[in-house]
Amino acid sequence: MRRRWHGLLALALLAFDAFDASFVGAKESSRSSRPSRLVARASVWQMGGLTGPGARELTAEFRRCYRENPFPEKLSLFFPDAERIIGTFYEQNYSSPDFLGTVDRVFRQLHAWPSAWPVLEQLLDLEHPWSRPYCEQVIATGEWSPFDFVSVSLETLRPLQRYPLSELRAQSLTGFKVLDRWLRALEHEEHDDPETRRLLQAFKAQDEVNAAEQVMRLRPLEDLLEYQLFRVLAQVFRACDATGSEAMTAIVTARDARQRTILHVAAEQGTSRLAELFLNAVTPSDRSFFAQATDYGGYTAEDLARLAGFTETAKKIRELGGEAKSVAPAEAWKLFPQEEGGQSLPKDSGGWKEDETGVPAEWLGDGRTEIDSISASQFEWETFEKHYVAPRRPLLIKGGVRMSVSDRRKFTREGLVEVAGSRKVTAYATPYENDFREVQAVEMSVEDYASFLDHRLDDLQEPNLSYVFERLPEDEGPLGFARSPPKLLADHVKLRSAQFVWGGSLMGSPLHHHVDAVNSLLYGRKLWFLKPPAQQEFRKTVVYQDLMKGGPQGLRVMQQGGDLLYVPQDWAHGALCLNQCIGLAHEFDVKSQTSPVPVETVTAGLGVAAAGVAFFSAAIIYWLVTHV
Repeated sequence: MRRRWHGLLALALLAFDAFDASFVGAKESSRSSRPSRLVARASVWQMGGLTGPGARELTAEFRRCYRENPFPEKLSLFFPDAERIIGTFYEQNYSSPDFLGTVDRVFRQLHAWPSAWPVLEQLLDLEHPWSRPYCEQVIATGEWSPFDFVSVSLETLRPLQRYPLSELRAQSLTGFKVLDRWLRALEHEEHDDPETRRLLQAFKAQDEVNAAEQVMRLRPLEDLLEYQLFRVLAQVFRACDATGSEAMTAIVTARDARQRTILHVAAEQGTSRLAELFLNAVTPSDRSFFAQATDYGGYTAEDLARLAGFTETAKKIRELGGEAKSVAPAEAWKLFPQEEGGQSLPKDSGGWKEDETGVPAEWLGDGRTEIDSISASQFEWETFEKHYVAPRRPLLIKGGVRMSVSDRRKFTREGLVEVAGSRKVTAYATPYENDFREVQAVEMSVEDYASFLDHRLDDLQEPNLSYVFERLPEDEGPLGFARSPPKLLADHVKLRSAQFVWGGSLMGSPLHHHVDAVNSLLYGRKLWFLKPPAQQEFRKTVVYQDLMKGGPQGLRVMQQGGDLLYVPQDWAHGALCLNQCIGLAHEFDVKSQTSPVPVETVTAGLGVAAAGVAFFSAAIIYWLVTHV
């Protein structure tokens, strides 16, 4: 019997591999790789339009717990009554499609609230009669995308991305009490779970360091959230296993628009537990297959973990899945077309001073750029999206700031004063410094700030570091021309935000991180330093003072006037002006239709190969029990 299963398994895996390469024209599945609205806007209550069995009772319960949180848009911490929700379900027809739709909506809403994850564990307990039908009729049929549920996001806890607990308490005692309720709930749970206790203690210890150093390092918080989510997904895996192989096959063989499995997603985030959970959900003979599965750029899960700096996650994948034979390019910049005739960069200064007063020579190193770089004439969107945006590699595009002569003139000293001379600008030593502490901004007109830059370094003992880093609203008037994203990317991205960046020598931004962004430098010279997601930090300090203590940290990048710098999502990055410099920063999302591969699942082509993956032997069940 075992030989028969192994034979069927080998055939299924061959079909899986062939399907991966050829199935492009199939009908697009309803399982989307994009986060659902409930996940993308997790802080917003989404149950208001609930209809069907138990809708009135469930809506009332969610309204009650939602009213308890005075800051629902900032802290998605809600505490629904598990007994009331489950009791409502017991009054319904468990196998009704309408009822299962209600279960699905409740599942999604609870997943959007980290404080409600313990309720999620209970929701699909095998003792409930709806757990099996939910797995068989929702998960197994492709109506449930695992990509909506495997990402650890701090968006639901936005204040904790920027403030330690002590600062939150000082800012808003009412808001802090909501957060404290969640932490106390975890502390109550720790009596039964030593791992929760360990992770909670690590988070609190790091929080004290964050407060003392004014640097937000959030890996311990992410580890805590990862473990809580791991417990939820482990329960989902148990419930799916009880229905047979179809539901589990639907989960582990799912691919997103970039042809990634959920193992790729876990690896990119550095969530080792989720990667381990995935690989232990398949037989040992299948782990190598999934560990070696590549996305549409040729990247294995291990590749993505290493590119993001998560060496422990990469090691765990290799331990369980063996050595992966990646076809991802080590030197991705060589995939761009060869440069023809070189790239001519603008020679003029735009009227801005070019002297590098006060910058120690050792900060500059040998002047090399330590990330990939190409010329603007080599740029090609598909290569950029597939090998830089998707796997999160930074890239310097020399001469990539392409503008008409008339638009470029607006960034010269004379042109800027002409088009926006009377517009007021706000400057701080650290961008948006008033968000972190009480501090008086420097406010003056564009024309006056231009004059201020000429004289601010008269006293090098106490240089004035008031730096303009200003978000431009959609209805921006005088500086509205600066909102447009760079021409190289304009047709392929959706703009999230645009910042106008302007300053002089020794001014800049400390290490911080956010979504994908491109930074255009029109005139001047900037020193950047970057760190991969595994070394992520958000500093609320002054970059010049940081450098005085120890020099630049991370990969160095030298940006000249006319250069475009792409910084991937979650990469920490900081910058220092080496002379008077003016530029733009644009945060963006890639337009979904630019992805070259349609959203699809392997099971859509294979028809759920029951013999394709054998799940959860007694040993695997034992592993889950001992790890949760």
